[in-house]
Amino acid sequence: MTSTTRMRRLAWACTALGAISLSAQADDNLRLNGFLTAGVTGSDMKSLPTCPSTGAFGSMAMSKSCSIVTSAGNPLQYTPTYDHLGNTTNWTNSSILGLQAAYTIDSKTSMTAQLVSYGDQNYQVNTVWAYGTYKPTENTELRLGRQRIPFYMLSEQIDVGMSYPWARPPLDMYSLPVNQYDGLSGRWNWQWGDTSGNLNFLVGDAPTTSNSPYIPLGFNIKNARGVNFNIYQGNFTFHGGAVIGNVNLTLSDDKTPGQMFYNLNNLLTAVGAPGISDQLASFYNLGTIYDDGNWLVMSELSDLRYGSGSILQDPLSGYVMVGYHFGQIMPELTVSKTRTNTQGNVNRSMAVADVSNPANLAKIAALAPAGQSLGASINSLNQAESSIANQGMQETTYTLGLRYDITPKMSAKVEWSHVNGLGGSPDGINASGGWGRFSDAPVGGGANFYTFVINAMF
Repeated sequence: MTSTTRMRRLAWACTALGAISLSAQADDNLRLNGFLTAGVTGSDMKSLPTCPSTGAFGSMAMSKSCSIVTSAGNPLQYTPTYDHLGNTTNWTNSSILGLQAAYTIDSKTSMTAQLVSYGDQNYQVNTVWAYGTYKPTENTELRLGRQRIPFYMLSEQIDVGMSYPWARPPLDMYSLPVNQYDGLSGRWNWQWGDTSGNLNFLVGDAPTTSNSPYIPLGFNIKNARGVNFNIYQGNFTFHGGAVIGNVNLTLSDDKTPGQMFYNLNNLLTAVGAPGISDQLASFYNLGTIYDDGNWLVMSELSDLRYGSGSILQDPLSGYVMVGYHFGQIMPELTVSKTRTNTQGNVNRSMAVADVSNPANLAKIAALAPAGQSLGASINSLNQAESSIANQGMQETTYTLGLRYDITPKMSAKVEWSHVNGLGGSPDGINASGGWGRFSDAPVGGGANFYTFVINAMF
């Protein structure tokens, strides 16, 4: 995107903001809020060179001295969180601008909309919220339209940097590529003595989306349904929830990586293994917060599981954060970890065995392009086995940060994160560890990331 285009989009946003501000002054029923994150991220990550392609099944010869993640040879490494940061300074990936408008129609009904522009998506404007609310009683409400999927304890404020202590929430957990859905939700608020809380449900579909600005594979979640709760008792907050739905990958694309997924799906189904185009997924989350005004302790645990036989990434993730307020300054330490579930590793091992079984060679050879040599087909098999195996994920991140509250509505944060534990091999590659949430295999099996951001609300 050119700087002129970026300035034009910013001008449009400012014009819209000015127009809405004037309307807000003329109508007390309209509430306007916004939030901003701007910053810079650097890294010492050094990626392995990309492998040369052989063109068979969209893959290439396997080598442990080169990266196959961002190439056609790794069609399944589809959740790269540290996309293309490398060892360069990045001024856009941390940028977020959001504008929210809520209009109260009467005591029972209202409308809410939220537009968000993300720097790592070339500042495209996304409609994150667009729903109507109806309150049949004082303690119950129904919402219809586009809303956040409550995967996490901080799902509703995930883009609002002022609401949490980090420069960004722990990426070992907060990295699912779908964050909103179109559908119906309900909430029941309750209070028993000194304890209060809410119980919620949702049904709907998550629209087709791209999981990464660098790997534009479309997919959606159909028939999503879930429940979650929040309990508030003194200095404690407790959260829990579950969401289930059918994950559909877009395999019709004739370009990278859709074609790669398509080829690998055909390969798996040809040998009798479950495909990857439609999988039932379930996501569970538990979290707690302790905040007495001095100490801030936060912790979450999440578990993503797919249907029987799936080889897709199925991480079990968690983190613990401890911070202490010294007036306007709060240092914090966070340890987060993610790894694939045991059953998922078993599924991947079984799929590799099916693909490498000599009895299936004829079925696989039949999928090769016309004129494809047997040697190239074997290379493709080796590559497919590596792609399946590297869906395994193991990663640990240590984060040390410092937050300074400049004003009640503006803060500055500086953060250092060290990511390691990617299988333990010198080049970061092995079947149990994979590449974690990197899109390129990091030399040394890990990297350091440095972030500075300014958060603001208005």
